[in-house]
Amino acid sequence: MKWISVGLALALAACESKEPVSREQAQTIAREAAQEAFQQLSAELAKAIESGGPVAAIPVCSMKAQTLVSEVSTRRNVAMIRLSDRPRNPRQAAEGADLAAITSFRGAIKRGEAAAPQVEDSTAGATVVRLPIIASQPLCLKCHGSAEDISQETRAAILAVYPDDKATGYQLNDLRGIWRIAVSPESSP
Repeated sequence: MKWISVGLALALAACESKEPVSREQAQTIAREAAQEAFQQLSAELAKAIESGGPVAAIPVCSMKAQTLVSEVSTRRNVAMIRLSDRPRNPRQAAEGADLAAITSFRGAIKRGEAAAPQVEDSTAGATVVRLPIIASQPLCLKCHGSAEDISQETRAAILAVYPDDKATGYQLNDLRGIWRIAVSPESSP
């Protein structure tokens, strides 16, 4: 009987949920995940552009980007997605609180302020962190800039994959979208 009680106690302890991460921990975890995903995606894009110009980067975004983000999500035990109010991929269209975050970040940037992370607790026990995505490199404008920045060949290749593309017209240091990263108690270091 004693072994059953010990076994039951261990089973119950294993089933207990972990404490939620603090908002500060969630921001740190989210920033690190976003930075890792951004660095990996940037490296893949730079390699593609170096070998075949901006047109060669389109398959990276359309086929590899989500896989890279998913791999980082899995490794870091978070749920993350890139969203925009002007998406290239319609599945990444911001709505609700995500759209409000974009509006808030854009307003802060326009006022010359830092676009501070937005953090909220979800009903599922996770902490949701929204971080700005800035078009911070001139290379970004080869596919996301104005008509003068994007060659006709690149624009045609983009429209072949994304016929409803809205992700152009940006200038250097414009807000292009957000990362929405859900940090669960299991994400804690």
